[in-house]
Amino acid sequence: MLHVMIDIETMGTRPNAPILTIGAVKFDPETGALGQEFYRAIDVSDALKYGAPDGETLKWWLTQSEAARKAVVAGTTPLRIALADLSGFYTNWDQVKVWGNGPGFDMTILEYGFWRALDLNPIWKFWNIRCCRTIAEISGMRPPKIAGSGVHHNALDDAKHQAAWVSRYWQMLRDPKRDQAAPTAPANDIDDLLGL
Repeated sequence: MLHVMIDIETMGTRPNAPILTIGAVKFDPETGALGQEFYRAIDVSDALKYGAPDGETLKWWLTQSEAARKAVVAGTTPLRIALADLSGFYTNWDQVKVWGNGPGFDMTILEYGFWRALDLNPIWKFWNIRCCRTIAEISGMRPPKIAGSGVHHNALDDAKHQAAWVSRYWQMLRDPKRDQAAPTAPANDIDDLLGL
């Protein structure tokens, strides 16, 4: 699978935001199949060494679900290790299409993290970055809210959810005659994530 959906949770919205969690899942948009998963929760104290939080985001976190709040403060992994582990998610990132719900957010903050924590350039090629919001707009459909088996604002759950609906829209755009009511993967994977 040469597509990966990445989602992060942070303590800010600027490129230098502290990264709290990183979630990723390999997926095939042609079939909707989800593959290998990646999740790291970063130690908050360590995250703060590499980024600057903002007050508005901290206030926002206080309004989120208890499960989401607990997940972002439970991390024990140093940022350097989490980013090195993400690098190892593929042996060669040159051909990998990297998706984010807003690449200007997720990818930009991760790229800053790679530079700040590891003194490395991004692991992906900039021309391989893809945007969930763009495919949703082109399809004319709104992305569904996370439902069922996931926790909203858990980086891995959000990444799996985004991969599922991007796959649906991808298939619809590539083959408009395709029966969208037919599942594109086993019901336990995509339909559960979409709450269908």
